[in-house]
Amino acid sequence: MSAAFAADAVNDHVAATLKAMDANHDGMVSATEHAAYAKARFDAMDANHDGQVTVAEMDAARMAKLKIKTAVALLPSSASLIKPMDSNNDGMVSAEEHAIAAEKDFNTMDANHDGQLGTDEMRIGFDAKVGSVTPAPGMN
Repeated sequence: MSAAFAADAVNDHVAATLKAMDANHDGMVSATEHAAYAKARFDAMDANHDGQVTVAEMDAARMAKLKIKTAVALLPSSASLIKPMDSNNDGMVSAEEHAIAAEKDFNTMDANHDGQLGTDEMRIGFDAKVGSVTPAPGMN
């Protein structure tokens, strides 16, 4: 995969994610919109509705979204995504842990502290969180 293709894929992912989060369609993501999107994503992953998301539940949700049959293709791994959120080290993430992590992510990305995320801030935040891993098409 060429660097230009990878950059385009990341830019497309960031733009699609911003659009999905932007409930009032103003081209920006507020803290409230970010939190609502994070909660909806958590609820979608919590297959058994017990208020906890396991690696298996996250794998299943991500695989379904990508229409793939094996978690081996998931980059980054679900376990590596859960680990920094898992404050009690039980191997899964609770709704509260997920909400705290989402709020921290928003505050970190909001570089100009205006309470809104634009495309540039989201791209920088994505790069910082995921690094050079390119999301698979449809992951937002």
